[in-house]
Amino acid sequence: MNNTDRKNDIFMLQVRLFRLAQLKWGVSAEECDIIFEKYDVNSYIETCYEEYHVQGDDANLLDIESYIENRKALNDSKK
Repeated sequence: MNNTDRKNDIFMLQVRLFRLAQLKWGVSAEECDIIFEKYDVNSYIETCYEEYHVQGDDANLLDIESYIENRKALNDSKK
């Protein structure tokens, strides 16, 4: 796979997981975007690409939720 194909695959994975998160969490696209930006979720998805592209979306979304909760706890401990 060349670099362009990999970047396209990552982008499509980010879009799919964004939409699934939006539906599961019952939030608007704008609200979901705020969450993804605040916790840098798209960078996390890119980091996890090798694992995520062979797992199912449900497992990936659970991992993202765990990642966000851990980031929230880390932010809370800094206060």
